[in-house]
Amino acid sequence: MARLLEARSRIQRKIHKVGRIDLDWCGAEPLLGGAYVSNVNYAIYNNRSRLGNWIWTGALGRDIEMAAFLYLFIFLPLLTNVCGFLCRERNCGDCADSFLNCRWCRRDNKCHMPASLFNPCKRAENIVDKSHCGDKLSHYDPELSMKMLLLSSAAYDPAHPQQCLDNALPSENFHIRTVVTKQCDLSSNNCSGYVAISHELEVIALSFRGSADFDQAFKIFLESLSSPKTKFLKGEVQTYWKRGFDELWSDMKTEVKDLVSQNPSYQLWVTGHSLGGAMASLASAWLSYNSFAPRKNIILYTFGMPRVGNYDYALQHDQLVNNSWRVVNDNDLVPHFPTLASVTILNGPYHHGVEAFYSEPATSPYSKHRECHGKPYNEDASCSFSKFPALSIERHKTYFGIPVGTFWQTTCVRSTRKKRETSGTERSGKTLAFRKSGM
Repeated sequence: MARLLEARSRIQRKIHKVGRIDLDWCGAEPLLGGAYVSNVNYAIYNNRSRLGNWIWTGALGRDIEMAAFLYLFIFLPLLTNVCGFLCRERNCGDCADSFLNCRWCRRDNKCHMPASLFNPCKRAENIVDKSHCGDKLSHYDPELSMKMLLLSSAAYDPAHPQQCLDNALPSENFHIRTVVTKQCDLSSNNCSGYVAISHELEVIALSFRGSADFDQAFKIFLESLSSPKTKFLKGEVQTYWKRGFDELWSDMKTEVKDLVSQNPSYQLWVTGHSLGGAMASLASAWLSYNSFAPRKNIILYTFGMPRVGNYDYALQHDQLVNNSWRVVNDNDLVPHFPTLASVTILNGPYHHGVEAFYSEPATSPYSKHRECHGKPYNEDASCSFSKFPALSIERHKTYFGIPVGTFWQTTCVRSTRKKRETSGTERSGKTLAFRKSGM
């Protein structure tokens, strides 16, 4: 037994070096004591040279390790793809209910095994519950992103967020219903958020404030050095985010419940910057999990959001909140914390949701950007992670030309004069590149 445990430990370390892999074959996900592994196919086809060096230099050493390697990286991927041919259901409901744990892919409207080479969907796009079959694929909306950012900026105003909203979004007519500010750590730092409604847009907005000063930011940084360890729904999240959310939500949820009951068809916009983004993530998942509103009505946009929870939380969040976007400005420092270096098959910090990545400084929501649907799941190595380690705190402070944390000091006044200049059309067809001045 001791030898088996020692071998398992060495295998875990090897897997960590290769990259996080995801296993979901014929209904079985847990492996090696309940740990998760992500996209076996990705590990094989994108780490061939690394795996080759690992094998031929004799790093596995013992027969039991070689057997485990063959099982993890050869036999199971083949079994996964063979099992995929058994998922032949022709409609979403039957596919999601299949005893083989088949998943319905909304991209090709076919039934697949999630890890199959023939499944074009990333995991968050797979339908796992037939109640989700009516959900539509969402796409990033730059105009909506700008409105969400301004809602996030207003949350920083400690005294007059309504004045900030009136100046920043004059035609949307948002009216704040409640503002909640509570102490959220032992150093007497506060967390804050508000609930607002716009009958013009038919929207209920929830906005959470980021860290108020350097002392709070430093406190958050220290706590982010540890792995997620506070239980939330079916996963675990960082303690600071959960503590701040609990303090605010106890006063906010009654107002939200009343507004939703009075306006059941209204969308729920949930947003926040930095720490506020982390609490917005928890709020959106909580709303969906507790059926406060139809899942299709919940929309989450965060800006410079840190990693909120572990891999289990990321998976659950993606199933609960279909329209979820992590907006990242170039080499913004904060989305890289808590560090991905602590991610192992033991369920460390991990991002949820699709990333809207601005590969250059985002001077407007229409600056060069793209939706990141690549591999590995949610932690697309070609997007913001490609900027590591050349990171910048200045990119965190300013999004779309707006100094998010200090915008309230100018009462959120921005010029309405806009200059639109066509600079070309992206071949992807996702957006036109525009420049907007005067923000």
